[in-house]
Amino acid sequence: MASLHPRPCATIALSIAAAAALVLAAGTAAVTAAAVSAATPPSVPTAGFPSGGSNPGIFTDTCAPASRAPNDPIMMPGMTGMSMQHDFFGNRSVTASSTAPRLRGGSTTCSTTADSSAYWTPVLYQNGRALTPSRTLLYWRTPAGIAATTTSMPSGISLIAGDETATAPQSTSVVDWTCTTTAAEPRPARGDAPHDCPAGSQLRLVITFPNCWDGHTFDGRDRSGAVYATDSGCPASHPVHIPQLVLHVSYPTSSGAGITLSTGPQTQGPPVTGHADFVSGWDQQRMDADAAACDTAQVRCGPVRGADALPEGGKSARRS
Repeated sequence: MASLHPRPCATIALSIAAAAALVLAAGTAAVTAAAVSAATPPSVPTAGFPSGGSNPGIFTDTCAPASRAPNDPIMMPGMTGMSMQHDFFGNRSVTASSTAPRLRGGSTTCSTTADSSAYWTPVLYQNGRALTPSRTLLYWRTPAGIAATTTSMPSGISLIAGDETATAPQSTSVVDWTCTTTAAEPRPARGDAPHDCPAGSQLRLVITFPNCWDGHTFDGRDRSGAVYATDSGCPASHPVHIPQLVLHVSYPTSSGAGITLSTGPQTQGPPVTGHADFVSGWDQQRMDADAAACDTAQVRCGPVRGADALPEGGKSARRS
């Protein structure tokens, strides 16, 4: 359950792997930090993959729905059954008490078994009937302007994007309603509310996470640890550039009518309350390797698969 306001819940106990020490580089206007692994990340071959160019460096994975439950390990840790209904993706064994160390290495619905993270969104209803998402596509991207100083997603971090308490449409830079692409409509309309989609496509909810980290806050509950980069980069208060996670959740409907989102264990509300949550359960060396080879190097790696999370290349032909 994502909120802009902290709640009187016990903080989640996210242990930090000893291999993820921070090195702060002084003497620059905006101090940057890098996660240092205990061993060199494995090599990620990207020869022939397209460069970022005017697009961000990126890699992706896809996660099928894993479970549905009124639990929220970030906002309501340990409070089983007391959250709004959520659709969980990725790790198959998420509970209200899940933490990053418990998730890591677990069974997952994602396209790479290196990603045992937990991702969740409120349940979407149409005319009172819960719809099961058809899939969730995850983007891990970095714009060219901050790529040189981008580090990996920190081990053990949790993040929240969007506002469950919103009473008006949110910025489309954070919560964006659109449709899946088709040959006839490769650039579907986007908006701050659900809308009808062309024949053959599905309604899609896009949630964009912050990509500037303060370098020390791992618990995402009060949102203080991460903010969004601006055109001038990350602020001095949050100097660590991390890959930007973007969730694309598709639903089996082409109609935007009668859409509501869960607001409690048994209640629903308007779709302006879109949000998403993430607790990292990545194999950290694989995350480090993909972030370095794709995001920092500004390569369009495309989907990563298998235990090694090796990329398969971008949509473009293999050209620089």
